[in-house]
Amino acid sequence: MNPAYVVKDLTFSYGERRVLDLERIEIPAGEVAALVGPNGSGKTTLLHLLAFIERPGSGTISFFGETVRAQNALAFRRRVGLLLQQPYLFHMSVLANIMLGLKVRGIPERKGRELARRALEAVDLVNFENRHARSLSGGESQRVALARALALDPEVLLLDEPETHLDKVSADRIEEIFLRMNKNEGTTVILTTHNLLKGQSVAHRVFNLFRGKIVPAHPHNLFKGKLTEDGAAFRTDSISVKLPIPQGEGSYLTIDPTGILLLPNLPDPSIPNTFEGRVVAMSEENGRVRVEVEAGERLHLLMSDQASRVHQTELGQHVWLVVKDSAITVLA
Repeated sequence: MNPAYVVKDLTFSYGERRVLDLERIEIPAGEVAALVGPNGSGKTTLLHLLAFIERPGSGTISFFGETVRAQNALAFRRRVGLLLQQPYLFHMSVLANIMLGLKVRGIPERKGRELARRALEAVDLVNFENRHARSLSGGESQRVALARALALDPEVLLLDEPETHLDKVSADRIEEIFLRMNKNEGTTVILTTHNLLKGQSVAHRVFNLFRGKIVPAHPHNLFKGKLTEDGAAFRTDSISVKLPIPQGEGSYLTIDPTGILLLPNLPDPSIPNTFEGRVVAMSEENGRVRVEVEAGERLHLLMSDQASRVHQTELGQHVWLVVKDSAITVLA
């Protein structure tokens, strides 16, 4: 089967400001893919390009083996469902909102009503068809917007930060729905998120974006600074990190939170990138423990629940951190 998308040498700009510069992205059909990055990294813009709402400044997008051009973009757009971060619902009933897109497609009213009800069932809102859209909670509105997309039977579902502004129960329901669609219907799902752990937990593959480019590491620990003259270290205002390979340029440094070791005692002082600090925050995330340590800069690290118990990690604890060479990435 052809990939759902192949993106090659794609650029996109708003006026003089370039927001995307991508060499290649390939997303297999039938998979869940996550576009991960901080605000301003280009995630939403890329999603709009994949929905064929925007056209790239240069480069190509292939959709199920066919190159996207101006003359076929509308036909491709109709094969894609897009759920915006803050979807707009019209001043009408839930059922009428869902049927609107079907009417535009020329679906007869009786058939459209059937498809709309089926979509409401898919998002667990069976008894909501006569409710006024503006009376719904945030989570319910999001699910109605998702039903509106599903009623059109998309081959690809695009979700822009689908869990933002939602409580945990509503967010979990949205996640359950699109994962069920992927598993049962084979729908290709692409979502954006700023949360690397969330992307890793739901997606078959994760693409990390930073300043419009795909980068090898997600900036959980993102620090602005500069290289030393010999390029052997990177200095922020508070810490200096020795680099495994000297670099010629770079104004940002990222440290993978899974590549930081937490130790209760001072390790061998000859080990590079050893930092002394204090535990200031802890939280559980998808079966792992996120620990925040104030060590000049605030460093986030991820460890298994078992490792946390072995080290008896607790708030206020004095600890030592060792950053592995493989966890360090310099970004231009």
